[in-house]
Amino acid sequence: MGAVVGESVDEAIAAARSMLEDRTFGAAGNEVVVEEFMQGEELSVFALCDGEHAVQLLPAQDHKRIGEGDTGPNTGGMGAYAPVSIGTPALLDRVQREIFAPTLAALRDDDSAFRGLLYAGLMLTADGPKVVEFNCRFGDPETQVVLPLLEANLLAALLAVARGESVAGWEPRTLPGAALTTVLAAGGYPGSVRKGDPIAIPETVLARDDVVVFHAGTARSVSGGLVTSGGRVLAVTGIGDPLAEAGAKRRAAAAEIRF
Repeated sequence: MGAVVGESVDEAIAAARSMLEDRTFGAAGNEVVVEEFMQGEELSVFALCDGEHAVQLLPAQDHKRIGEGDTGPNTGGMGAYAPVSIGTPALLDRVQREIFAPTLAALRDDDSAFRGLLYAGLMLTADGPKVVEFNCRFGDPETQVVLPLLEANLLAALLAVARGESVAGWEPRTLPGAALTTVLAAGGYPGSVRKGDPIAIPETVLARDDVVVFHAGTARSVSGGLVTSGGRVLAVTGIGDPLAEAGAKRRAAAAEIRF
């Protein structure tokens, strides 16, 4: 069933009942879920987990709307940046105590100890951080700003998890400065997208050590060139200090790329 919004829980339930009576949702309307509305600011936190310990990486924030000035429909993410000023050590300590540690403990108690990357999408409400969603993977586009700033050896930590070892002593050291990424989307996104457009990425962009171009919706054409094959085609990340410098580098590099 789709989301139903009302001024109060009673109004939302009444609207849902009305839809059910109209058979708007068919068999899918046989079950109604009433969820708490969470108001605040979102924060994405990745944690590498060994079943018992969770080591947090640098928090990030993404940007969802497709249009300039925060307009248009939501997407899977049109950009992200890190570090985030609201991701303070005190807040991250609370996230560790109230979210990651209890979650891993509950999974162990259920004989389902989790080993891998746990991605927590959080809402920072007036009552503290709350979980919007969990994913068992690196999240996109936040990963494109978290990993370029990671100085520590991620491979060693991933191997430890895969081998059943502990990550308790691993320190996710980060480089100074900031990273900001922008997604370059295909025509029509987030609706029906056009595919097969040739992609031109200048060597001047690829040669830079302060810009990283991540591929997502790309493919090789019959002739061997790059073409678009999805909605979010590329993510262009700039690295600099301060954040404005990272943004300027990202913007200049993105402007040179053509579909």
